[in-house]
Amino acid sequence: MENFFGGLEKRQEKFLQHLFKKINKVFDLRLNPKEASKIYTVPILTQDQKRDLSYVAAIQFMRTKEFRQFLTETSQATIPLISPILENEIIDRINQFNPKLDEDSFNYLKSLILAKCNSNLLDVYDHRLSVIHANFLSERYEPVAEIFYNHIWMIGINTMDQLLFTSDHPVVLHAHKSSNGIASEGVEIAFPLNSKLILIMKEKQYFYRYQERESRLFRLTLQDIEHYNRLQIYDSYRFVFCAEDKFDLVRSICQEYPEVCSEDKKRVQVRVTEPTDD
Repeated sequence: MENFFGGLEKRQEKFLQHLFKKINKVFDLRLNPKEASKIYTVPILTQDQKRDLSYVAAIQFMRTKEFRQFLTETSQATIPLISPILENEIIDRINQFNPKLDEDSFNYLKSLILAKCNSNLLDVYDHRLSVIHANFLSERYEPVAEIFYNHIWMIGINTMDQLLFTSDHPVVLHAHKSSNGIASEGVEIAFPLNSKLILIMKEKQYFYRYQERESRLFRLTLQDIEHYNRLQIYDSYRFVFCAEDKFDLVRSICQEYPEVCSEDKKRVQVRVTEPTDD
């Protein structure tokens, strides 16, 4: 995985340098007024550049400690849902191999096997999580990149004094509807590229009005900057970064919502719904 990341980071650095140079040239404040009016109407990314950046975003989304903790909590949260399925399978196997057990022996054996299965599953996530994470990353980064690629892309330009934050989990999600998956309707995904630039990916169905702004620049307002900086704080694992000492928002949120700034914050909620006739 280190070899993989090493090669990726070299290509990523070269690509981002090229992208920054291109954007800075387009957004040169020395442009005369006639040219300046055009900078928000011209696509800034080619399809190849969008494809490359989608891979960068996918890796940065999945390689973090925050994502690894999410995998662990997902496993723990779904064990109660898996247990009834596992219990039925155990009952079938016991009946298959020893159909004449008395009820007490049958229930004891069933409970013993079920407890061992659940214990083994938790042990895997407690002691072999790095391997699970590495396998998940190597198998899933391309499908994740494809989902990112198919969203509407915009690049926000920060001309304000307040800089954009980043964090140890830089690719963050905001749900404008109930679900917060990367392909869910209404999801907005933000990835700061530096203190002055941020990539915004918007799901097409909910944000269809933004389709005409695909791959274009837009100027961030102070409200936009606070919104995206808040997402970095909420989704970080331990650290939030800024190029200058402008962390008032971080201090305010941690004081008002201390659970947000805790490594032990709850990341996964399971909601069970009954299937409909449809």
